[in-house]
Amino acid sequence: MKKSQRFSTLADLAKSKEQAAAIALGTSNRIYSENMEKLQSLKNYREEYLKRFAENGQQGMGVVAMQTYKDFINGLDKAIQDQKVKIVEAEQQCQASRKIWQHVHTKTKIMDTTVSRFKQQERYHEERREQKEMDDRPLRHKMDSDH
Repeated sequence: MKKSQRFSTLADLAKSKEQAAAIALGTSNRIYSENMEKLQSLKNYREEYLKRFAENGQQGMGVVAMQTYKDFINGLDKAIQDQKVKIVEAEQQCQASRKIWQHVHTKTKIMDTTVSRFKQQERYHEERREQKEMDDRPLRHKMDSDH
């Protein structure tokens, strides 16, 4: 088996690993985006709820209703903080996934370059062998006819 064929097998394996790393990176990016959207939704909901609280407060509101609004807003604030933590974690996962993909991608490029180099060397040696055969053919023919 030629070197290029042996290394082609390794290059194919590297490409498979790169594809898996790319999928993992895509998943990480999707999760990050979803977490960002959820944070924005929570912030929007909080703003809407604060507007309703202000509107109802102007019309007059009982102590229990006011406390209920405040408790709910505090709950939203907690959810927003929790979501921010999830975003930091998702961002860290994206960075880790990106580093893994970059590392595997570099290996794949090296393997592809190596395979190409080996193929080029094999073609060169094959062409030299063929040229030598072509050069030797008239000489062999002459030697055969002399006998």
